[in-house]
Amino acid sequence: MIAYKGFHKDMTCTMGKGSFRYEQGVTYKEESAKCTNTGFHCTEDPLGCLFWYDKNDDRYFMVRAEGDINEDDCHSKISCTEITLVKELTRVQLAAHACRYMQKYPKRKRDSRYVYEEKGKTEEDFIIVRGKHPVAAGEKGTILFLLQEEEKSTKIRMIEVYEVDGKEIKAGQYYGMGGVKVKCRKKN
Repeated sequence: MIAYKGFHKDMTCTMGKGSFRYEQGVTYKEESAKCTNTGFHCTEDPLGCLFWYDKNDDRYFMVRAEGDINEDDCHSKISCTEITLVKELTRVQLAAHACRYMQKYPKRKRDSRYVYEEKGKTEEDFIIVRGKHPVAAGEKGTILFLLQEEEKSTKIRMIEVYEVDGKEIKAGQYYGMGGVKVKCRKKN
């Protein structure tokens, strides 16, 4: 199965037995897999990586999780007996994979600080807003992911992506589907 894994900048991460250093393309094997105890840990939801590795210099990979697989209900965490690092991803690429994951599994629980319902504003490198009429705002360089749900369900019917470039998409301004500027009222 395809999953996602985060690392410190030196490609190490914490395992049940201590710290372990990985290399891309190498398949690693363990005897058993039990979440938070043994095996190689990764997440099914790409944004799950950010619960443990969310520093600017942390690294992220798409991985192949194989062998015995054990799952828990903690941010879609998986433990497996075999893991291979397939492809390195930037944080924004990780967010794009997360949007596709949400499209595939629209009803799964979301508890990421990067995902907002209907309206969101950030100073981070990306933001994901999903809803019937999603709107987002960010600083220059922020990537806005808008996920529009169907009117009568949470199924995602469309994904649009915009970069706050300071010219067409301005910093601090809310934008909706089609890149349309939106005025948002402040709540009292």
